[in-house]
Amino acid sequence: MSNPENDWQEVESASSRKMKDWLVSLTEKTCTSTEQDEFPKTLIILDNDYGELTTVLYLIQGQPCFSRSKLVLSPRVYQKNKNVLPNRVEMWETEEDLLQHITSFEPDVLLLAAGYLMPVHDLLSNEALERVCQKAKEHDATIITADPFLGLLSEWSPKGLDNIISIDIPTDADENLVTIKRQADLKLHTELAGANAYLKEFLHLYPTYTDMEGITSFPSDEKNRSFFNDQLVIPSDLQTTSSDDKPHWIFIISEVDFQTQSMHLGVPRFITHVIDLLTQGANLGRKIIFLGPSSLIQILRASEATAGYDIHLFNFGAYEIVMSLLLTAEYSFYWNVVSHTILIQLWNGRPVVLLDKGHLARSIPSLYERVISWYYQGWEPSYFDQNEPISLEKLTKYVEQHATQKAALMKAYRRAPSPESLFKSLIEGK
Repeated sequence: MSNPENDWQEVESASSRKMKDWLVSLTEKTCTSTEQDEFPKTLIILDNDYGELTTVLYLIQGQPCFSRSKLVLSPRVYQKNKNVLPNRVEMWETEEDLLQHITSFEPDVLLLAAGYLMPVHDLLSNEALERVCQKAKEHDATIITADPFLGLLSEWSPKGLDNIISIDIPTDADENLVTIKRQADLKLHTELAGANAYLKEFLHLYPTYTDMEGITSFPSDEKNRSFFNDQLVIPSDLQTTSSDDKPHWIFIISEVDFQTQSMHLGVPRFITHVIDLLTQGANLGRKIIFLGPSSLIQILRASEATAGYDIHLFNFGAYEIVMSLLLTAEYSFYWNVVSHTILIQLWNGRPVVLLDKGHLARSIPSLYERVISWYYQGWEPSYFDQNEPISLEKLTKYVEQHATQKAALMKAYRRAPSPESLFKSLIEGK
């Protein structure tokens, strides 16, 4: 197993470095345009969720129409991604920082990624976020927000979010956990209802075509806007990894999904599951890369059960490094069906192995219908039972599933407009 100071260079391969170079070339293409004056100035303000950064980069990578854009990242995301868009990234910490960015930059478009999460994550109060939006309106900026709740908050708020959103805990949970859940639920209901009160008037952005066929639609869905970025289709010469590279697998879990698994299985049992999965993969001759929260990484590093294996543990990392490893992995394993890094793999027919629906689908069951309809364009992928032993034979079906679905999925995803067409319509719609 890797030591605590493990370097990313230890896990990079010739294939992943080529993939990283390609991703970097896309951001360079975004920043270098000879027609900058023709494009709108876009100010993008990010929450501390890595998934939201992924969504933003899906939008802007390889797109010269964002050559006048600026990313303003929260400290957590800035720490490892300050160079993700050369010379276009700054950090924000306070409401005053954001107001100053709007005043000095004078954006044509303000993108919040995601406005709903900033109060939930204690980055801004709802009142402060509303003042930020008001400042943008004073500068005649078009405001659009990413939305992890897939357009449903506007419908749920009048009905009472307490009947819709509830953190999923075991039915036999002790009183301490029940109390923590009640407090967390109350914060979610209060902050999301407050955010929806003013964000509902703005357009909502999604990284996939918002297909309404076969699902219940609402008047608020008229504000849905989606895109598909063809620049993120992997070039043919990078589609196949080098035969000289040792195959690698990536396991990825967020802090909230670690908490969810720990609540339902107990920390010792879940840690045992993780160690079993990692060591089984290593015993199959694979290099194993695990990305997770620092609390989980510390537990795994302290375990002797992984000693001597080709297992590498990281508390996440820079976008282009993580994504290049994901896009060259033999398999990627997730405990969350809506992890945003899954999308680029679906666009390229790469096999993703789901171990759980994840915290969002567990806590908001009624959201799952839209997850399948929008993120997976109507195809519900199968799940791998993390209690079962892993074998190469069992995993081949995921390769087959993704290969079979790729053409239909791509046709469905491409119904969404290009990023340039989308943002042109935003400006023209002022």
